[in-house]
Amino acid sequence: MSSLALALAAIVAYVAAFAPLDLGWLAAIALAPWPALVRRHAGRRLFGIGYLIGAALFACGCFWLRKSHPLNLVLMVLPESLFFALFALLLRRLHVVQRWPAIVALPVAFTAVEFARGRLPLDGFPWLSLGSTQHAHLGVLQFASVAGVHGLTFVLALVAGALADGFALRTRGAWLRAAGAVALLAAGEAVGRAQLGDPAVLPRGPQLLLLQGNIAQELKNDPPSLDVMIDAHVEVADAADARRNGDLLVIPETMLPGLWRETGGPFAGEQPELARARAAIAARVHERLTARYGKPLLAGAVTLRDASWQPGTPFLNSALLFDRDGRQHACYSKRLRVPGGEYVPWIDLFPDRVAEAIRQQIVAMAGGVPNLLAGETGGVVELAPVGLRGNVGLTICYEIAYPALGRELVRDGAQYLLNLSNEGWFPDSAEFEQYTAMAVVRAVEVRRTLVRCANTGTSGWIDPWGRPTLLERDGRRDGIAGSLLVAPPLMEGATLYVRWGDWLPWVSVLLALLGGVARLPLRSAPVHPAH
Repeated sequence: MSSLALALAAIVAYVAAFAPLDLGWLAAIALAPWPALVRRHAGRRLFGIGYLIGAALFACGCFWLRKSHPLNLVLMVLPESLFFALFALLLRRLHVVQRWPAIVALPVAFTAVEFARGRLPLDGFPWLSLGSTQHAHLGVLQFASVAGVHGLTFVLALVAGALADGFALRTRGAWLRAAGAVALLAAGEAVGRAQLGDPAVLPRGPQLLLLQGNIAQELKNDPPSLDVMIDAHVEVADAADARRNGDLLVIPETMLPGLWRETGGPFAGEQPELARARAAIAARVHERLTARYGKPLLAGAVTLRDASWQPGTPFLNSALLFDRDGRQHACYSKRLRVPGGEYVPWIDLFPDRVAEAIRQQIVAMAGGVPNLLAGETGGVVELAPVGLRGNVGLTICYEIAYPALGRELVRDGAQYLLNLSNEGWFPDSAEFEQYTAMAVVRAVEVRRTLVRCANTGTSGWIDPWGRPTLLERDGRRDGIAGSLLVAPPLMEGATLYVRWGDWLPWVSVLLALLGGVARLPLRSAPVHPAH
């Protein structure tokens, strides 16, 4: 097979394993072409091939990102593709130079690089982690409770490496290893499914009434539409008979009109007209939501940290908890921000004139400079102050992509997880399904129910074994308004992943580093030399 055919096979199989095609079984063979590529090419040529493959699969797999702005897709693809170029060089080092069989070299190299990609630079970009393709394969998926999403990636890469050895070496031993790896994956699926628990026998948390208003992004950013935003959620709540149903109303990310303080209360030195406007919005929220239904409210809102306010003051993306009387009791602010979308990284490192020119260019394209502060506290919120039992672990939007956050929340006492999101930026795209797939893996990693309340979809809940129950109408899970009543099943205890974290990816990183600088005796079969 030619190098071009191998590269195309690697791209197509990897992208097709994710939504919208969602052919998760392809993930077990998506990496199989790489050992042949690294045996044929070396140096700058191999680096370039790896970079182009990475650019193609990120551009295709995350094509939905263009809906926010085409430049955002470009700015993501350019740096992220470097990780696939580095993966190609590392795999060559382990497989060709060190002569490790692909069944070892491929999972070590790819898991190590994927793990690094989810953390660096800045907070990393964990989207398109290969393990998340197994969200619908419930048996194999349970391994996430042992080693997380990157542990699933390791298993998939091991199978691909075994198949690559079989086709390259064509020896009895190599084919037996390949058959054994595939059989192990099939056995894992069967055993995992046999051990699925029943959420119906678990105790339940308070009833959460999820309100999905389906607010268009351009309407949300229009100040005269503040009443429209409230009314959209009131309409959904009325349809759900919220006076009788639910213990807590839940509204998605940044859907609460107005400007609020993290700690509650007024702003010092505030202009009287602004103070009156804010007070009027707060009164309107209470009148139309907490007072109308006699229920506490958990809602996404834009907040300020400082007691004073003036134009240019940085905002926070927060979740606020109100009691039945409209008093604010708790706040969680998003800690992991989207680079470029919520803040401009490293801009202060440029000379003032250059930084200002960058800001002006951003204003010309987006209408403003992203200036979001990061939250400073954990996301576990006690509901006792509003008369409900239990502790909920909060994340906001993009944070669902980060496995370590869910682990931290459970270690801090969260009985279930709740993610607030606004995906109005990406209507009618694969982003919704990819997002839900990651949420499924997060639930299994920590063995906790995960609830999602999203503006345009997909809202619902995922049980501790990864089975989703999602708001749906006429076959659609996004782009619809509606509500869902959820009493999250509660589980106790800590999974191995909660206790040990990303132990398997760290082992991969250690082996990759050792293989990069020293000769390790892992050879088990000859490897074809590079052309």
